[in-house]
Amino acid sequence: MYQKWIKKGIEKGLTDLEIYAVISKELSLSIYKGKVEEYTKSELHEVSIRGIYNGKFTSLNAENLSDENIDKLLNQLIENAKSLTIDEPAIIYEGSKSYPEVVDTVYDFDKVPFEKKVNYLLRLEEEIQKSEFVTQVESTNYGETYVETHLVNSKGLNLSRTKSYAYSYGFGVFQKDSDIKTAYKVKIVKDFDDFDVLAHAKETIEEGVNKLGGLEIPSGSYPVVFSNERFANLLSAFSSIFSGTAAYRKMSALVGKEGQKIALDSITIVDDPLSKDAFFQYAFDDQGVACRTKKIVENGVFNGFIHDLKTAAIFKVEPTGNSFSGRVSATNFYLKPGELSFDELIAPIKDGLYITELAGLHAGVQPISGSFNLQAGGFKIINGKIDHPVKMIVVSGNFFEILNSIVGLGSDLKISELSGYGSPSVHVGELAIGGK
Repeated sequence: MYQKWIKKGIEKGLTDLEIYAVISKELSLSIYKGKVEEYTKSELHEVSIRGIYNGKFTSLNAENLSDENIDKLLNQLIENAKSLTIDEPAIIYEGSKSYPEVVDTVYDFDKVPFEKKVNYLLRLEEEIQKSEFVTQVESTNYGETYVETHLVNSKGLNLSRTKSYAYSYGFGVFQKDSDIKTAYKVKIVKDFDDFDVLAHAKETIEEGVNKLGGLEIPSGSYPVVFSNERFANLLSAFSSIFSGTAAYRKMSALVGKEGQKIALDSITIVDDPLSKDAFFQYAFDDQGVACRTKKIVENGVFNGFIHDLKTAAIFKVEPTGNSFSGRVSATNFYLKPGELSFDELIAPIKDGLYITELAGLHAGVQPISGSFNLQAGGFKIINGKIDHPVKMIVVSGNFFEILNSIVGLGSDLKISELSGYGSPSVHVGELAIGGK
C-alpha cells in the first residue's frame, strides 16, 4: 500500500519520499461514586508525508492516506517545497547498518471485558474510601493506549513497532483537622492482570496521609535531598540543554564544551532507548535511525549533544537516534545511580529537607542559565531521619551548580514509565528555601 503511493510521488518529480504512519487506539473510563461518569473510545490513523523536491525537504500531516487523496497531498507537498527559501539539510534516511533487537509483548486490552475494567475502578474507589482520612474520592480513572508505527521510504527503509499499555489511578481528598490535601498514584501496566487493587489503594492512601499535618519552616539554606521522581522531573526540565537543536540555536550553555568537565566525577547521565530498567525500549527513532545507548555526561565530562538527522548534518556528526514526536528528544534519559540506600543518603543530615513534590516546572525553570525557582513540598529531615511534612516552601537553585555539588547518590533508580526520565534519590547539598 505505502510502496504504491511512494512510487506515485517519485513519478511526480520528488527525489525521495517517506511515509510515517501511526495507528492509535485510546480508551478512557472514569468512575464517580460508584457510577460510570465518562467513557470514550477513539481510533486515529495519522500520517506524515516527508519528501525532497529540488533539494528542499518538506512534510505535511494528514489524518488518513488513501488512493482518493494521495494525489492532492503529493501535489501540496511539492508546492510546499517550492515555497521554501531556507537552506537546511534535506535528508531521507536510507537506514542504519543494523538495528538492536527489542522484544516487547503487546497485550490486547480489547479482550478484557468492559465490566472487568469498571469493576477494578469500583474496587479502587471503595478501598481508597476506607481510609479514615479520606473525605471523598473525586474520581477513579482507567485508560489504555495502543500505538502502531510504520516507517517506509523510497530508499528501501521499512520499519515498524507496536506498543500498548493501560493505566489507572484514584484521586482522593484527604483531611486531618483543618488540613486538606489531594493525592493520587498512577499505576501503569503492560498486562491487565498486573493491576493490584489493594496495593494500588494502599499506595494512594499513603501518598495522601503523608501530606497531612505539614508545618511551615523558616526561610534559609538547607541540605536538600530530592526523591528519585522529583530529581527526574528536574532532569527533564533541563534536558533541552543536551539537544542538538538547542546547540544549533545557541540556546544551550553547553555549546563548545564537548569533552570538557561540567560535573563531578560521580555524575554520569545516560540516554538509553534500550534500557531494561525502562518501561519501553526503542530499536529506532521516528526517522529510522537505529537507537543506541549513549553516555551524554560520563564521570562529569560532557561527551556531546543528542541529534536527529538535520542537526547531525549541521554539526557534521553521526545521528544519535533521538528524533521523536517531530523534535530532538531524549529517551530513557537518567542519572546513573550510586550505591547508598535511602537511609544512608539522609543519615548525615542534621537539619534538612526531603523534596517529594515540585510545581511550576515550566514557568519556574530557565534552561539556558540553569536557574530554577519552584514551589515544593516534602518532609523535614532531623538527625538523619524523616521527621514531619512541610508546607508552603519554595526551593531555588541552579542545575549546573547542582551537578558540581552533589553530596550523595542513592541506589534507588526509577525511570518514569511515560516520560522516560529517571534518577535515584539525590542529596544535592544546600539550597535556598523560601518558607515563613
